Amino acid sequence: MTELAEWERHLEAALAEIRYNTAQLKKAVESVRGTAQISGVAVEVDADGAITELRITPGAMRWSNTQLAKAITDVHQRARADATARTDRILNETNPRLRGAIQQLRVEPNPGQAQRSAPPMSEEEIQAADDAYYERRNREGWNS
Repeated sequence: MTELAEWERHLEAALAEIRYNTAQLKKAVESVRGTAQISGVAVEVDADGAITELRITPGAMRWSNTQLAKAITDVHQRARADATARTDRILNETNPRLRGAIQQLRVEPNPGQAQRSAPPMSEEEIQAADDAYYERRNREGWNS
């Protein structure tokens, strides 16, 4: 067998793994919901921070428009923080190669802010992260 054929097989296997991991990650992130509640106002958001559910009790409807608007804004912000934390936990458990690519693609919440990025990983750091990921998967199983 030629080196080229072996390299192609290796590449196809790596791509298949990336596709599988990406599909699993997509499914996990799509199920993320962040929630928060402040005295009569409750918000649920998806991983992107979009409101999926808003509940306002009759008692909260008696507040002034300014009070209600502030409560909704505050609860939405807390729910978004909850969703972000849940998403970050999922990303921390994913394949290091996907995690690195995702971190490069993430958009800062305020477009006016300068984007901060982590310094690139060295080859040794990438290898150590890969080794840790595969050891964890071998220990915990590949279907989880």
